[in-house]
Amino acid sequence: MDKHALIILDLQNCFINRQTKLLPKKIKQHIEKKKYDFIIFSKFINSERTSFVKKLNWNKCNLSPETDIVSELFDISLKNHIFEKNTYSIFKSIGFVDFLNQNKVSKLYFCGLDLDACILASAFEAFDLGFDFEILYDLSDSSANTDINDSAKKIIHRNLHW
Repeated sequence: MDKHALIILDLQNCFINRQTKLLPKKIKQHIEKKKYDFIIFSKFINSERTSFVKKLNWNKCNLSPETDIVSELFDISLKNHIFEKNTYSIFKSIGFVDFLNQNKVSKLYFCGLDLDACILASAFEAFDLGFDFEILYDLSDSSANTDINDSAKKIIHRNLHW
């Protein structure tokens, strides 16, 4: 029996801005209409040990309320699965791949933030590890700008879709 998982990447207060503010509501409406065997949230937690701090000098998203899942999806996240990460890819989260394998998840559906960073990195890793996946572009965005978002789609299409 095929099992599908919706992977919601980094829908946290830190990444919500003018560009992304409507995304949580869209994802919530999608969850209410579509049935998945598993709903999985990634939660990015930055710290002084990460390359984000050491190499990029980016010190945000290390404490609540920045690290909190957005209010529109908070209750849903508590009823499902949350994997913390301090990297771009959710596949680096402790226990994530084991969870997928143990539950025989056959297809992943990625959405959330940022298409040009965490979704892109997770898609590359899903590809490398042999997982079947799809990116839900209408439920994904970049907190940067539309040009970055469009460029990410081109990179994904060139490298992961034939």
